[in-house]
Amino acid sequence: MAVRRTTNNDFVSREEAYASALLEAAKFSLSSSSEALKTRSLALDPNAIELFDINGHLLFYDFALQSGRIQVATVRAAASRAVGKPVVSIRLGAQKWDLEASKRRIGEILQGRFSQFKVVGTTLVCYSYPKVGLMVGLRNDTERLQLVFDISDFSLIPTRPERENSEGVYSWSFLDSLDPRTAETNRKNYEQAASLTKRVFEGEYGGESIYRISEIAAVRDFSKLVLKTRAEKKLQFCTHYTHDEDGSHHCFILHAQQLSDYCSVATCQMILCYYRYYYGQNDIAPSLGYTSGNGCPADVSAGYESLSNNHLNATYDTTPSWTEACNQINKLQPMKSGVPGHARAIAGYSRNMFSILGADDSDRKLFVYDPWPWNADLKAGGDVYWEDWDSITHTNFVYTKLDY
Repeated sequence: MAVRRTTNNDFVSREEAYASALLEAAKFSLSSSSEALKTRSLALDPNAIELFDINGHLLFYDFALQSGRIQVATVRAAASRAVGKPVVSIRLGAQKWDLEASKRRIGEILQGRFSQFKVVGTTLVCYSYPKVGLMVGLRNDTERLQLVFDISDFSLIPTRPERENSEGVYSWSFLDSLDPRTAETNRKNYEQAASLTKRVFEGEYGGESIYRISEIAAVRDFSKLVLKTRAEKKLQFCTHYTHDEDGSHHCFILHAQQLSDYCSVATCQMILCYYRYYYGQNDIAPSLGYTSGNGCPADVSAGYESLSNNHLNATYDTTPSWTEACNQINKLQPMKSGVPGHARAIAGYSRNMFSILGADDSDRKLFVYDPWPWNADLKAGGDVYWEDWDSITHTNFVYTKLDY
């Protein structure tokens, strides 16, 4: 059956999430992280794409940040206080998948493979953060099924990996993965951040009238938003320039995954390419211990070293920290970031302090090159975004450096 929106104590309304997304977009527009958006007049669409957890609870709202009719970014806001932060990420560029086209394609698959079943409901879900899929409820006279299909490559997603501690493709619940202590800490962190947002929009901007605000410049103005300090870096080779100067040579390149369970393989390709080791993904996969349907083990450090003829030193870390991530980027050394069931590359960080209505507010973000979503046109696949450090479970890093 289709998942129904629940009304538990952690639920965040679209109105509250929109206010948080507005303030976060205003902050983002002041930082040098958003240099690509500096000259644009930005507005946040109050309509949102709703993403559910596979456990049935509403998980995220995706709000489009627009310049005129062009979508230049997506602000992903929490729909549950248990996430920990009101805004999880800001994704650069337009949405990479077409929901209606995906529904049609998945419908064709259902007619072919599950023709004996009737579709009784569909729900857009985040089935393995940050991957999005369509959950489909099916029923016939004797059986009920609930299936998840990836929104980009339309593959049927397994519920668990055959091999433990792997990074490939399977579904898991973002909210159910949080232990009670973490969830309670996340709720406190959310309330602390949300209280400042409420102060900004109280008065004439309270209630439903919040949806009449969209211009980011207006939010900066009436909230007296001031950027106080900035610590940011992106990977580059021209170290005599900062990353937002015209002469800076940005050397990190996004590579989309060629198969649904090639996330770790594509991440390795990105990092090796940065160091000028060029391989195709099918050449990389065996060295990382890849098996079809399971992806790669979490620890792929030996594969990085062998593919570089041992000129790279790769270190696997199951207790990744913000400080270590920043240290690696400061040394111009990219890393693999592991989250449950998925691998991405990290190519920058940002830490900013803001003054808002006389109160200080700070954020910590990593610059993520994500090989998902898949696309038949590899140049159109993958995603780049700034992700809040404190809202995500970090399972591992693989650090890299040249072994001189």
